[in-house]
Amino acid sequence: MTNRAPLIVAIVLLVLPPLLYVGSYLALVKPQGDIVWRKSRPFYCHYRVGSERVVPNLFWPLEQLDRKLRPTEWIGPAGKDD
Repeated sequence: MTNRAPLIVAIVLLVLPPLLYVGSYLALVKPQGDIVWRKSRPFYCHYRVGSERVVPNLFWPLEQLDRKLRPTEWIGPAGKDD
């Protein structure tokens, strides 16, 4: 009988990072958004925490997919400075 532990560890290491990425996105995203004033102008903030550039840039690919899958949930433009 062969030892399958290396195979199981390899599978976990390949599957875990994408699951954590998607899970983090789902935990932080707020599609309805909040209006936040920055530099004397309003924009929609769609994340619970994070700066106005780092988190949106980090989750940009998932946000684009989410906007296509759930368009009625999203409020505000899809640009970088919503």
